[in-house]
Amino acid sequence: MPGAEPFFFRGDSIGALLIHGFTGAPKEMSLLGEALAAEGHTVLGMRLPQHGTAAEDMFRSDWRDWYAAALDGYHLLRAQCETVFLMGLSMGGAIALRMSADYPAAGVVALSTPSQPYHDRMGWRVNFIGLLSYLQPYVGKRAPAPDAAPRPHPRVAYSAYPTRAIPQFRAIIREAAAVLPRVTVPVLLAHSRGDRLIPAENMPYIFAHLGSADKEMLWLEKSDHVITEDCEREPLFAKINAFVRARSATVGAGNPPAGC
Repeated sequence: MPGAEPFFFRGDSIGALLIHGFTGAPKEMSLLGEALAAEGHTVLGMRLPQHGTAAEDMFRSDWRDWYAAALDGYHLLRAQCETVFLMGLSMGGAIALRMSADYPAAGVVALSTPSQPYHDRMGWRVNFIGLLSYLQPYVGKRAPAPDAAPRPHPRVAYSAYPTRAIPQFRAIIREAAAVLPRVTVPVLLAHSRGDRLIPAENMPYIFAHLGSADKEMLWLEKSDHVITEDCEREPLFAKINAFVRARSATVGAGNPPAGC
């Protein structure tokens, strides 16, 4: 799809891996990437398999492929940077949290991220969605709110959810929720109370179950789900940059965090 390409900004020894959401594309993380690059950091906005091409490609999706691709991006940055921050939107936030339980990172930024409450809300019917997909291969997406803020650029994402991929989306949510107690790196969570896709209750759940002692929540009030493109993105980016700055103060002096 035009505009669905991954992006890379060469910068200093602090790396940021940006992971987009389910049926989305790297474009939804590009403004955040530019804000991080303006601070001098190295940024990789990756594209998950079966995303940014054609929606029918997601009929063969497996959450392990998405996770493995994100892990490839992580290792690419690790080879060039002293330390890496993992940042994800929605499903990308779940992938970032899951990864941080097993691989060294300076911190995690999880935005509009679903967790166990959303997993449970999806219900038992998801178990039979493979059969349903033959009758209804796609599920329509909700239209933008009438009072939604203008987008900074055209949305690059599939116009509908491929039904057969929904159980894989649910599976990575479950995987991430299960390892939250093992996530001990610094974590910044951000969610909008106006999110019409992932209920705001998911952020306090993640916060309460994290194993990290260094964790904080940022509530937004006016945005919808894709907060990286919404009207409160500038204060969000400022908070993320401050989070990175505070947790990487010694990296610029050639002293990466312990274990990285």
